Amino acid sequence: MFLKVCFLVAFVAGLGLAVYSMLHGVERSRGSVGRRPSAFFNAPAASAFAIVFGAVGYLLVTRTTAGIAVTFIIAIASATAATTGAIILLSQWALPYSGNHGDGDEEIQGVFARVTRAISPSKQGEIVFEADGVNHTLVAESNQESEIPRDAEVVIDTVRNGVALVELWSTVEQRL
Repeated sequence: MFLKVCFLVAFVAGLGLAVYSMLHGVERSRGSVGRRPSAFFNAPAASAFAIVFGAVGYLLVTRTTAGIAVTFIIAIASATAATTGAIILLSQWALPYSGNHGDGDEEIQGVFARVTRAISPSKQGEIVFEADGVNHTLVAESNQESEIPRDAEVVIDTVRNGVALVELWSTVEQRL
């Protein structure tokens, strides 16, 4: 009876952690600037482990005559295999990442910036934005046909080859 309850608690805790992960996502901790979340030690991985451990353990306790040691070994092995498989699947399929991004371009998409050198449709300008408490400067082009004056607020759309494609915040705000 005690083992059934332990495995059920692990299963329910895993489900609860899965719901938490769905609602809150996996984020960088505040102290780890520039680091990606760990693929192995995070809430979704712990959730997968707990769910499989609880489910397999419960089924072994209620449906077989296996001993306690064998039940725990099979439950832990199953949970480890399932969690490893999920991590590999997600890292290769759902979360592709190439370490060649260098500038963290994907991380500044949608960031507010201020124009420090006017941008025209035919001439590049310059923007400044804050990331991780530090001001950064980028060459910028407009994705609009009109000029963007100095000190205008813009939103970074994309960054390619060190050049930011920006749009006036007032234009973006109208769409919202």
